[in-house]
Amino acid sequence: MQHYSKDGTEIIDIVFSTEDINAYKLLIQNNDRKETVPVLYLASIWPKFQMFEQFLETEIYLRETSINKYKDLIVDTWYEAVLTKEKRTHVKSYTIYQFSLKIKKEEETYVTINQTFIEK
Repeated sequence: MQHYSKDGTEIIDIVFSTEDINAYKLLIQNNDRKETVPVLYLASIWPKFQMFEQFLETEIYLRETSINKYKDLIVDTWYEAVLTKEKRTHVKSYTIYQFSLKIKKEEETYVTINQTFIEK
């Protein structure tokens, strides 16, 4: 997995293995036999970003999520995952972070996830 980071954006190359996806589908009791990646599985890749490591030891709350799926992600295919810190604001004793995660292949966006987290 190769990392690239610049100005609040980090890019990694990622592949979703058939074994991992089948284990996930079994866990969530998804009997779908398609060779596609469930969109909610993408939550598992956030910790792979160096930019997100600071939150692994901190208590944060997921406030809001929006998902746009344009094309199916296929298992055992390499994609580019782009995490961008869109915004960071302070409100009273809270810090609000807005991130976007895009999964792309050859400049075509397959999935976009926008999430807002709150840190006390």
